[in-house]
Amino acid sequence: MSGDLPVGQFRIADLPPAQEVGGGELRPGVAVYRIPLSSKEDVRISVVSQLGLSARLRLVLLDERGVVQAASVARNWFAARPELTPLALRPQVTTDPGFRLNFRGQAGQVFYLRVENYALSQDRVTLYADPFTPNPNGKGEVFTSGAKEGAIEFVGEFDRYDVASATGYLRLSYVGPLDLVALLYNGPNDPYPRMLDYSHMKCAPISPATLLVVRDRGLSRAGFDEENSGRYRLEISDAPCP
Repeated sequence: MSGDLPVGQFRIADLPPAQEVGGGELRPGVAVYRIPLSSKEDVRISVVSQLGLSARLRLVLLDERGVVQAASVARNWFAARPELTPLALRPQVTTDPGFRLNFRGQAGQVFYLRVENYALSQDRVTLYADPFTPNPNGKGEVFTSGAKEGAIEFVGEFDRYDVASATGYLRLSYVGPLDLVALLYNGPNDPYPRMLDYSHMKCAPISPATLLVVRDRGLSRAGFDEENSGRYRLEISDAPCP
């Protein structure tokens, strides 16, 4: 354990170089920080490396039982587990906080952050744990016309909209790394909702749906409230689908 990383603070960590263990595999240099929560929090973890574009880092968040909750992938998304994060081993493309992830927890919970260095040289990194306010849309509000922008910012998150009074056509717009889908349910027990996705079926008549849910298809990827990340756009209008 390297120490505590309280929410609202930062720490500087010196990470040992990775070691080659044969078969082309690397054993990363690791530092582990404890993140205690004193209240219900939405938290963004980010790391900045002194190696800049040569950095090869991965962040892994674990709960107090040691179960992986999220792992960084690239600058614009993260995933439910390290097996889904091959991009984390590629060089950073900017000097911004290059590896980030979000999580939410309750007062009294403790999380652990494992910082892995896959570079063959030592790295000094600055770690941040910042509270943030997620996109407010998708909390079950009524949506009957116009446009809304939401974002999938946590692993396993799904946004909900009440569309029982809506008429016309629904359009989903999204560009990014998530496998984003919009599900139109005709009722609370509808086992076969109609599905829109960002690459093929982007538009559908909204009636007779009563509930609209937007999520990552596998509930395993998440991003940030930014373009080419976790942000999406919904539009309800009278314009027919193509």
